[in-house]
Amino acid sequence: MTLFTSGRRLAIALGIACMTLAGAGIAQAQTAADWPTKPIELLVLNAPGGASDVFARTLAAAAHGVFSQPVVVVNKPGGGGATQMAAIRAAAPDGHTIGVSVMTHFTAMQTNLAGTFAPEDFSWIALLQEDSYLLYVSEDSPFKTFADVVDAYGGKDTQIAIGGFGPIGSAANIASHLVFESAGIQQNWISFDASSETVTNVLGGHVEIGAGNPNAVLEFVAAGRLRVLGILSAERSASLPDVPTFAELGYDANTSWANVRGIFGPKDIPADIQQKIAEGLFEAMQKPEFQTFQNAAGIKGLTVGPAEYAAFVENVVEVARVGLQAVGISQ
Repeated sequence: MTLFTSGRRLAIALGIACMTLAGAGIAQAQTAADWPTKPIELLVLNAPGGASDVFARTLAAAAHGVFSQPVVVVNKPGGGGATQMAAIRAAAPDGHTIGVSVMTHFTAMQTNLAGTFAPEDFSWIALLQEDSYLLYVSEDSPFKTFADVVDAYGGKDTQIAIGGFGPIGSAANIASHLVFESAGIQQNWISFDASSETVTNVLGGHVEIGAGNPNAVLEFVAAGRLRVLGILSAERSASLPDVPTFAELGYDANTSWANVRGIFGPKDIPADIQQKIAEGLFEAMQKPEFQTFQNAAGIKGLTVGPAEYAAFVENVVEVARVGLQAVGISQ
């Protein structure tokens, strides 16, 4: 009787265990099929008003109705992306916490954040934009053209004070290095936590020149408060057609170095959820309001999904390594 009872209890226990495992499998499948089940947090590595913040908020608004839950932008400034990356890495891999990725992530992981974060810590979900870098000054600056900057600082020991998002080794820092190195100018890099902070400090005269992307400065250019000296691109920007490229000005800077914006999340987000996120964002980007924003900013839209983005990340990490070595700031 005792043996029968024990055997029966064991059978019941095994049956319950099997049902539990089967239920878990169904729940996982439903999670992938029914995602999202709560609001999606989109984490940005800089403060409100920066280029990535504007991009994120415009994208989140365009995604309204695409997903069954809203996309909520959350600013996580600090450490040139460290605060945002830490929050994403610690999040559950269910696709409800994702972030905007930029070129600074790939340079930071080889400089100031080397050993703290690595590409394999994350899921690389979609690559959405390519955005060129430019140099700008306040309207009352004595530098009317880039030639004026070269006359003042070219071939001299004095350094020009230039500001931009991220520390030494950030994508904006490398962009300015490429330009100034080709012009024989030494720079003193001033780091800010957002493109908007850079603009404020340029307008306030705290730095002589700012480095950034078009969408952070366009409204100030239109208002006559900022002047763009040149753009690091193979061709002129549609949003700033009167601004020459540095190549046009005779400087042999690498025009392939541009900011890229994408979406990433914690490691091990299921592949089908990653694909659903990517496809939904591609759809959102086709909405008129997002197209208007993107075209006005002169930004090139991309629709690169998870597999291709993961391959891109492997390649761009090497490109960033070479770029860092070329400007002498790799660790």
